[in-house]
Amino acid sequence: MPYFFNRIALISLITACLPSYAAAQIIDVKSGAEISEQVLARHLRTQDIVLLGELHDNPWHHSLRAALIPQFAAKDVSIIAEHLPAPAQVHFSGHTLADLEAAGFQSQAWAWPLHQPLFEALHQEGYTVFGGNLQKGSSRQWMLKGEAAMPDDLAVTYRRAPLSPQAQASLDQDLLDGHCGKLPEKYRQPMRMVQHATDASLANALLQHRPSVLVAGNGHVRKDYGVPQVLHAVTPQLKVTSVGFYEKSGDLKELLKSLSGRYDFVWLTDRADRSDPCDNFTLK
Repeated sequence: MPYFFNRIALISLITACLPSYAAAQIIDVKSGAEISEQVLARHLRTQDIVLLGELHDNPWHHSLRAALIPQFAAKDVSIIAEHLPAPAQVHFSGHTLADLEAAGFQSQAWAWPLHQPLFEALHQEGYTVFGGNLQKGSSRQWMLKGEAAMPDDLAVTYRRAPLSPQAQASLDQDLLDGHCGKLPEKYRQPMRMVQHATDASLANALLQHRPSVLVAGNGHVRKDYGVPQVLHAVTPQLKVTSVGFYEKSGDLKELLKSLSGRYDFVWLTDRADRSDPCDNFTLK
């Protein structure tokens, strides 16, 4: 991936948007060694596809990625966003939010302005941004009709990248945990299908617009059942790196052990201020 580094234009933007936080840590998951941002950027420049995760409600994750991307990605690198439907392209011309919404971005669903630092930086630096997610309403249709409702190009990728029993079990557990343990059994298979189809859609967008960078939730950049699993199944020759963005919590060794095999690198930050999402949770 060609090298492009021009951070000066972003300094005022990132400084203004980034809250005060303790020093973050970047960990090479395989070795357990802590590395610098510069070392990470040097590695990412050598990759065909880079996957950058996020906790959606953590503002530091968006600001840190806004500063990281220009350190390794040339301007001809396409940015694929989970936050927009495929095959939409953002045509930046004036107000960033208005341009995003014109491409299908739902500001309320994504709690704007949480992602503003990221998309403002992409706008300012001149990156081309494409959507990679499913079309609005398609997931509900697929949950009712199954794989037969998928478009042909998506169905091909989906079928070429079946999940292993272990990956399927991990995804099912994460779906259950994500619904506070209240997800009925009858919903797990269709929701698993939709999640895996979303990963296939994101992978298709990355391949179509290569070289490319994905910005998406941590679940989508997991190597065991996310986009990397799809990419490995359909294009094993490509060099792909996944970076999870997490929060410091408890013992670092235990955290890294739990993330082993899921990411190549993990970037740890302070915790976002949030209430317990399972308080008063009801399944809609």
